[in-house]
Amino acid sequence: MSVTKKNNGENMKLNIMEKAKEGNKLVLSLVIFSVFVVLYVLYVAVVGLVSSTCAKAYDPPVLEQTSTDQEKAIVIANSLTYALDQQLNSPFGWLPNDILFVPKILDNSTNYQKGVIYATRPASDIIAKTVSRYGKNDTLDSRLVDATSRYFVYSSDVWGFWFIYDAEGKYRAGIKNWLSWAQSVDTNAKNAGIYNVKSDDVYAILKYCNQMLEYVLGNLNDVNISHFDSDNQIYFAKGICSVVENVLRGLIAVDSSVIERGGNENVSAALERLSSIRDFNPTYVFAGGSKKGDTMVPNHVASIARHIDIAANRINDIMTSMEK
Repeated sequence: MSVTKKNNGENMKLNIMEKAKEGNKLVLSLVIFSVFVVLYVLYVAVVGLVSSTCAKAYDPPVLEQTSTDQEKAIVIANSLTYALDQQLNSPFGWLPNDILFVPKILDNSTNYQKGVIYATRPASDIIAKTVSRYGKNDTLDSRLVDATSRYFVYSSDVWGFWFIYDAEGKYRAGIKNWLSWAQSVDTNAKNAGIYNVKSDDVYAILKYCNQMLEYVLGNLNDVNISHFDSDNQIYFAKGICSVVENVLRGLIAVDSSVIERGGNENVSAALERLSSIRDFNPTYVFAGGSKKGDTMVPNHVASIARHIDIAANRINDIMTSMEK
């Protein structure tokens, strides 16, 4: 009997110890999970506070009449890639390909960056076909072809395998190619780039700017935009407009005919409206409350659309003046 009782006692002790170990494992798992949740919430909060959708506009250097083609090429290349480079080098980098629902939570910054790459792709195509060759039948610079058709077309939400095929790496490669082309202009290198801007090239770039704004305006004028989708559309539009503004500023810097023939008033008004779009950042986005727009709730979609509409009209006026 005593032996049996002793064995039973030992078994009870073992059971208690095993249960205690299981309890400790459970507590440890809960602690680790809680720490992860806290760190995740802190990360999302910090990213949300630090990320900006009102990035600084490209400020090109003042070029003299004696400026070289290389200096002009660098301005054009920087104006095209400036907004994208800003986002890639922001404190938390490219957000659309972040994991664990970060893009869904921080949707304003994410949609802004999506707008930036969306507008960069056609800008790269148009500018490469206009400023980097003497005629339409000439071969395009291979670096710009790769930037346009190989790197910038990469999906914005791909994070890659061990960051080998991530979106950031592809976009940086595209930016590097544009800078390589610009810096090679007027050199004796074998791969020396060509810089050649004619009046029809200027017109084509202005047309790109106008078409991008018209596209954005069409999205914002969709009466079916829901209240909860309105902020996505607004910040996507802001991303597109940031690229348009930078390209326009770069074009004005390298070609005086934009102001001389397009009119200083038109240029100033377009840039003023694009600047207002860049700074547009309501604390909370309202879509107006009704399709008629006659409620007391503010309509931020209509507000930013007004700025875009005026900017597009001014650029169209510049194009019309340059046709004369």
